[in-house]
Amino acid sequence: MDRQLYRQFEAFHWLTKRLKIQGRLPPLRGWPLSPDVLLELHEWIMETRPRLIVEFGSGSSTLVIADALSQVGAGRLVSIEHSAHYGRQTQANLEREGLSEWVDLRIGELEPWQGEHLNNREDQTVSWYPVALLEDLQNVDFVLIDGPPAKTCEFARYPAVPALIDKLSPNAAVWLDDAARGEEKRICQSWTEVFGGSFEMVPMEKGLGVFTFERKPSVDTDTDTDTDTDTSGNTNTRIETPDDTDSDTRTETPGDAER
Repeated sequence: MDRQLYRQFEAFHWLTKRLKIQGRLPPLRGWPLSPDVLLELHEWIMETRPRLIVEFGSGSSTLVIADALSQVGAGRLVSIEHSAHYGRQTQANLEREGLSEWVDLRIGELEPWQGEHLNNREDQTVSWYPVALLEDLQNVDFVLIDGPPAKTCEFARYPAVPALIDKLSPNAAVWLDDAARGEEKRICQSWTEVFGGSFEMVPMEKGLGVFTFERKPSVDTDTDTDTDTDTSGNTNTRIETPDDTDSDTRTETPGDAER
């Protein structure tokens, strides 16, 4: 325990030395990304300079990514958030630090997911972010997954890769926080089996799953018409029926946006 606390304190120290923001970060203990992951995130973005980043779950990670993009002077973050309350907080923090230009914050309540999923329970509604928020994205270089909350449904974070796999650039990287948890371990195993690529479990405080999917540029054989099918060949149907439970009474909300 003492060793882990020291490691997080040390990571927080070096993180704050790298950041150019003037205000304080949101709380970093518990559900949000831990300091060691945020430090790794900031260093990785400044070294690799991804052009388009997508994150699921806004909060401290949004500020850290925007700060790195600002220092690099290039790139864009599309932040997907299901809570209007936490979205407003994130937007206010970005505006306070003058980082809004680097972030496209998109807010949409969770809705039924129509694609493939690990959850086959009949007593749960499988929900995820509105896929319409992702429709215009192409050549995504980096994906950070820290939402939706585990309380949403079993294997709540599984849809992230199926939803984006055809939108990833060659050699895109995907990071999954909380990868040491049982459900996330199953998700990591399934993504590797279904979509291929390489996978590494990085020993951060709560575990970090790091994936690299080697995607070849798509070649149109017939027409230039875009299709909207997942990797299993099933067309996804979008249901515009948002979850009307937008309360802040969650008992287990592990996403970076859930504090």
